[in-house]
Amino acid sequence: MRRAGWGLVLGLVGFVLNLAALEVLPGVHLLLGPLLVLSTAVLLGPVAGGLAGAVSGARTLWLWGHPWGWLNMVLEALFVGALRRRLTPLVADTLYWGMSPLYFFITYGLLADIPLSATLVAGMKQALNGLLAALILQVVLLVPPVRRRLRPLLPLPLADVSISRAFSSALALGAIIPLLVLGGAEGRARYATEVHQVDAENLHAARVVAHEIESSLEHSRHGVGRLARTLAASLSEDGALPGRHFLEGELEALVSYSPEVVNAYVGSPEGMALAFTPRTDTAGRALAGTDFSDRPYVRAVREAREPFVSDVFLGRGGVRGPLVVSLAPIRRGEQYAGYVLAALDLPRLRRHARAQIGDTPRRILVADARGGVVFDSADEGSGQVHYITDTPLARALEGMGGNGTGTYSVEQDAVTLLRVGGLRHFGMVKVPQLDWRVVVEQPGTQLQRDVERAYFSLLGTVGLATVAAVLLAFALSRTIVSPVRGVSLAAARLAGGDRSARASVEAEDAPRELSQLARTFDRMAWQLSRQLEAIERSSREKDAFLSIASHELKTPLTVLKAQVQFLRRRVAGEHSGRLDNVSRQVDRVTRLVNQLLDASQFGLEQLPLQRARLDLGELVRRVAEEQVAASPLHTLELDTCPVVGEFDEPRLEQVVHNLVSNALKYSPTGGPIEVRTRVLPDGEAEVVVADRGIGLRVEDEEQLFERFERGDRRELAGISGIGVGLYVSREIIRRHGGRISLRPREGGGAVATVRLPRGGEPEHDHRSHHAPLEEGRE
Repeated sequence: MRRAGWGLVLGLVGFVLNLAALEVLPGVHLLLGPLLVLSTAVLLGPVAGGLAGAVSGARTLWLWGHPWGWLNMVLEALFVGALRRRLTPLVADTLYWGMSPLYFFITYGLLADIPLSATLVAGMKQALNGLLAALILQVVLLVPPVRRRLRPLLPLPLADVSISRAFSSALALGAIIPLLVLGGAEGRARYATEVHQVDAENLHAARVVAHEIESSLEHSRHGVGRLARTLAASLSEDGALPGRHFLEGELEALVSYSPEVVNAYVGSPEGMALAFTPRTDTAGRALAGTDFSDRPYVRAVREAREPFVSDVFLGRGGVRGPLVVSLAPIRRGEQYAGYVLAALDLPRLRRHARAQIGDTPRRILVADARGGVVFDSADEGSGQVHYITDTPLARALEGMGGNGTGTYSVEQDAVTLLRVGGLRHFGMVKVPQLDWRVVVEQPGTQLQRDVERAYFSLLGTVGLATVAAVLLAFALSRTIVSPVRGVSLAAARLAGGDRSARASVEAEDAPRELSQLARTFDRMAWQLSRQLEAIERSSREKDAFLSIASHELKTPLTVLKAQVQFLRRRVAGEHSGRLDNVSRQVDRVTRLVNQLLDASQFGLEQLPLQRARLDLGELVRRVAEEQVAASPLHTLELDTCPVVGEFDEPRLEQVVHNLVSNALKYSPTGGPIEVRTRVLPDGEAEVVVADRGIGLRVEDEEQLFERFERGDRRELAGISGIGVGLYVSREIIRRHGGRISLRPREGGGAVATVRLPRGGEPEHDHRSHHAPLEEGRE
């Protein structure tokens, strides 16, 4: 529960970090939260990591517009956390992303219906995000202060890190971070340049189209204004317009000399068409006499003093569909006699606009002051008037005070990268006389493809740089590791007894510090070899002295023993008891002298075995009963069985005597002494001696089998011994090809275990396998 709580806390911190998403390229973000999520998974386990991923990844629900990125972050944390004890974070995360394409195909491609290219970019972006977080975590956990603080939480792959792995991780990170920063900056700058170029192209095309519109409108206004003045001068005295034939002739001249005018007519003050050019519609019906009194422009022209242009409306006379007209009132003084109307050739303007954009995916749209579409290059003529009010484009235009560029999105809820493709980049130029707006826009699909290409190029560069960094790291690590490994191998050989081991040859071409390390090791090895030789000489001299002294002591002890036995036969009464005591002390000193002699002979490798076939179980029983019978405070719990083999009887008797004697000696308050023999399933003989004495101490387990070692506990102060019993016992057992061990006993006490092969194996050096030993054993 505690780890789960930490997972939630670190997940909240990751959520806050994700609010500061780093934009590598437009629409491509790197999150900081995965670093904390993977850290939690690696240090606290998969459950805590999954909780951290669930909380931290909530930010992606808004950022990416779907839940699959959030689920992916949770699964990644669970996967890396589950493998944390077997693999490093980077290897585990690489394995996860190697299996992720199927996940992205199902979730992004099928369920979210995201295009394949965008799915590929999203998958590679998230993979880079996760792998970069794993690499940063791996490098951070190599820092000594961090390792010291987090050592209890470090899994084995991170606790035991080789130099080559450390170098490769650090160099790879050192190569990737600058490349991401510089590559991202270059990509963003390239994107900004392309956007600027697109905006400039859009604005230029809008200016050209706006100029053509202004020119056409100005020409048509000039034409209707001139004809209106001509007709005003031709009014009769009562204010009547000339006849129909005169009007038709003037209209034909207007249409002929004005290519921007598709038709024209002269209207009465009430809005009735008096003359029309062309005279009939497409069905052959005469247009003169058509009633246009319901048109708003009829009322507007009655109040006008100068020519003007109408807003777009749906024509029903000579032109069917959206229509814009230029009008001029016919006045003589204050007398209003009618008006002249010329309809603009909008298809001609549309063709001119389309010529500006060619086959590019750009679109040119002209809207009047009310939002009505005068013409749209993308509309081939639907016959209806469209409005852009309450559209994303209209909202984007409302925020612009004058000519300029901008963007709007047609997919507000799309995932981040698709929002880049869903953007429309536009340039807008106003036609000031009419408050018309000429808009040239271009979709962001090409820019999105450029972003994708830039991202793939960046990933390729990062991949190549990573491979180069890893190869360079391995090369450099070999330069460092090879001399260090040479020193390590030389140290291992030296520890194994090879005193000629040297490391300077391996480090001959290494950097100065490593060469100095190798030379220092060689000097140490040389000095250690000299000291060991001196110690061995001293040991041999000591063994020789002990051997001579023991031999010299055995003769008077033998004579003394014989004299004591002679006196016991001659003396009776209370002096007999005293002689018995003297006899026991002589036996004790004799055993000590024999132990010293054996120890010296073992040191000089001068103690051969004399094997014979015997029952080891009977030998153990006899020695144990004799030993325990002499101690009234102890009881013997004996469990033996026949164990027949080839053994040196006196020497094994000596071993059993030492083990039982130790069990008695180090159980000063008395208690049971357990002695068991049995034949193991593998055919070996086993002898076990257990007591409930003062017990064992783990830190002295190797020391107690050395000569003259007894330990330094206070409980040993009143217990006699010279510390050679276990040493002699071990050497005897080793020469039999067996093993001897001591281990603590649950509830107090110690257990000595001897295992011997029952056949006649040669006398070679079998290293004993010690269980945790305890001091206080001879």
